[in-house]
Amino acid sequence: MIYNSLSEIAAKFEVFLFDAYGVFWNGGGFYKNSKETMQKLMDAGKTVVVVSNATLMHDDMIVSYQRKNLLAGRDYTFMVSSGEVLRQDLINKKLNFTGNKFYTIGAKHEKMFADTIYQPVEKLDEADFVFCGVSFLTAQDAAKYPQYKDCFLPAKADENGDIVFWDSTIVEPFVEIVKKVTKLRLPALNANPDYLAQEGHPLAKEKAPQFVVRNGTIAEMLRQRGNEVVEYGKPHANIYDYVFAKLQKIGKMTDKTKICMIGDTVRTDIKGAVNSGIAPVLCVQTGVTALELSKGNTVKNLCESENIDVQQIIEINSVGGE
Repeated sequence: MIYNSLSEIAAKFEVFLFDAYGVFWNGGGFYKNSKETMQKLMDAGKTVVVVSNATLMHDDMIVSYQRKNLLAGRDYTFMVSSGEVLRQDLINKKLNFTGNKFYTIGAKHEKMFADTIYQPVEKLDEADFVFCGVSFLTAQDAAKYPQYKDCFLPAKADENGDIVFWDSTIVEPFVEIVKKVTKLRLPALNANPDYLAQEGHPLAKEKAPQFVVRNGTIAEMLRQRGNEVVEYGKPHANIYDYVFAKLQKIGKMTDKTKICMIGDTVRTDIKGAVNSGIAPVLCVQTGVTALELSKGNTVKNLCESENIDVQQIIEINSVGGE
């Protein structure tokens, strides 16, 4: 059975963990009635937690959503990012890598490593490990691949309007750096296991949100080549344990049968929920699963690929319904 909206099953749960992109946010705006549904849950005394695979720091993520008019206390109880979870382990020196010098693939994240023992280097052969940042291409990187120019989307411009970072809809531009890292046998650290993200690109001619390559794809390419990869975020226990600890701290932790995770990706949101013992709620008409179904996949096949019994899954069309 597929429910139309989250409201149809809301009475079963007290705590609602929401993925962001592909669940209530489509990269360019809120899905229909999604924010209103979150507000109704809050008004009903439920606990609403945004749990996002994002390298943003906690305060930066709050500000980012404030600009979208998603407000703490009204629309959600608190937020947790995978970047925040990693940041705590960096501060507490919990990484098991040998050495403290790292090279960043993609966008740099100075705040992530600020005031820790870990130091960035500009040359790959000086690094002890690599950090998979948001998989942007610099203007120089993009210029190396003129054959793929139609697969690049402008992600960020400088004050002069020149594009300094590009998103890519294909993995080919990242193969060269992956091969170099593999040759050096460097371990990798990743704070966003998502393969794709649906992003809006205001600077592009095509304004509709499009799926672009994200950190998890780079990490998976390295893993498949035999490199050690340490990840933070869904589906891994580190982010769920962090959320449960925060719920406990504010007196909102409850029996896990009363907690659900609403996500659009079987491999991350749903697998993590199943492994953590909470109810998995899958949005089938938004985000990554909608993309997968459009390619001819089925929810059953997606679940089987992750060794998940599809009977465990609660399916809804979308948070706000169609």
